[in-house]
Amino acid sequence: MRFLSLFLIVASASAGDSAAPVGAAAVWNPPSGFLAAMHAACDARPERLSECFPERMRAAGASPEAVAFTERAGGLQYLRAFREAGRVDVAWAVNPFRANTNDLVDLVNGDPPILDVDDPKYFEPAMLERHPGYAAMRRAHPKLAPFPGDRYHRHAVQRMAQVGGGQRFVVGEDLRDGCHACAILGEARVAFDFDAAGKFRGIQVLMVRAMPAPQP
Repeated sequence: MRFLSLFLIVASASAGDSAAPVGAAAVWNPPSGFLAAMHAACDARPERLSECFPERMRAAGASPEAVAFTERAGGLQYLRAFREAGRVDVAWAVNPFRANTNDLVDLVNGDPPILDVDDPKYFEPAMLERHPGYAAMRRAHPKLAPFPGDRYHRHAVQRMAQVGGGQRFVVGEDLRDGCHACAILGEARVAFDFDAAGKFRGIQVLMVRAMPAPQP
């Protein structure tokens, strides 16, 4: 019985460690030349990217907390900056394998533990269609589509307290004329809401506006 109790204690501690909250200790700055060497080692086997990238981080001296974040986030991003915000915190990450936008904003330590604000599982661009401002812009610009806004600077993520102890995080979406490199025609502000226990409650489109027409 004593051995069984000891086993349960050890197993419980291990489980707690694997689900430890994301914090500043997980922030990592890659050494010079790391990304080039990593791509040379990992890109040849794309089916193993999510395993190869954490392995290369570990070999380059990344802390256990930094590697743990990368593995929990799917193996394709590392934590660049972190800010405590309450029950749910904000993490700025980098995915070096994305073709266009490498910077990410993750909302962490809630439920779900890591929420990428650009993950279509949570943010569906189709939800913008229900906003009258977006619908009006689509009539004038049929190819209008949302693309991630600023995901690098800290001020680009607004934090707001909610009634009852919940949290709201607001990020921007660039409304472009059909492609990532196309002209920006407007912007949208999107809110991610969490309750007091840190559980994700859903998304609201707060604002859609067109950019002013350029003056002659």
